[in-house]
Amino acid sequence: MSKHRIRFSLILTLILITLTACGKASSQNKNDYQVAVSSASKPLSYTENGKLTGYEVDVLKAVEKELGNVKFNFNAVSQTAELVGLDSKKYDFAANGFYSNPERIKKYHVGQENDGLSLVKIYTNKKNVKNKISNLDDLKKLNLAPVSPNGGMYNLLTTWNKEHPESKINIKTSDEFPLQQLLKDVNSGKYDALIDPSNLGQEDIIKGLKLSNVATSAPVRAFPTFFLFTKDNASIAKRVDKALKSLKDDGTLAKLSNKYFGENVFKYAVKEK
Repeated sequence: MSKHRIRFSLILTLILITLTACGKASSQNKNDYQVAVSSASKPLSYTENGKLTGYEVDVLKAVEKELGNVKFNFNAVSQTAELVGLDSKKYDFAANGFYSNPERIKKYHVGQENDGLSLVKIYTNKKNVKNKISNLDDLKKLNLAPVSPNGGMYNLLTTWNKEHPESKINIKTSDEFPLQQLLKDVNSGKYDALIDPSNLGQEDIIKGLKLSNVATSAPVRAFPTFFLFTKDNASIAKRVDKALKSLKDDGTLAKLSNKYFGENVFKYAVKEK
């Protein structure tokens, strides 16, 4: 092989190595992220006057500002579409008041810093339930509205029944009834009570529909909520965790919580069991 051909081969090799290195650096220094949020989970995220808004939307915008050199592109979809999109890597991460559990930890990268707290409350019919509700033990003799068989409330109640056989709760399940209908059924007395995370706009429904027979308990559980990332987005997850910690420390998340939930959810201690 001639000296010229050898020199050309060396130059070509160096160019390929440089391009490969640049490509790796580019992928490692990714700045744009596709974020899935719920399209209709007021007050977490929802559309109002054609604009996407909500607690988690504003939290993510605050994180974006805190980090300074990233761009979050919001995709408003159903929760099912969020998780399908994560599985296919269409989205880099998702927000929808997600609880952490072993199945999700195995499948996704769950952030270490919670973005909020899901306060579980009990909504009761004032005429049917005279005593104050303060714990799950108070539900054992009540006609409870159905819960989703795939949801967090079902897991909470079934775990309670296993650990408290002397205070078993009668659990009914269904995915057919929207929250609005369930609250109307509690108001009418069809059900004595409904147990649900309180960050789904219940108070707006109660006020909007004038459900005067519905009473709301203090929180009986406080579940931390997290963003779910694809496994290959652990790097941005750590940066988001750091930003969330700063936004808690400077009071930003408390202000957003008061704005969207009417109270600072971070004042409650985490209580999952």
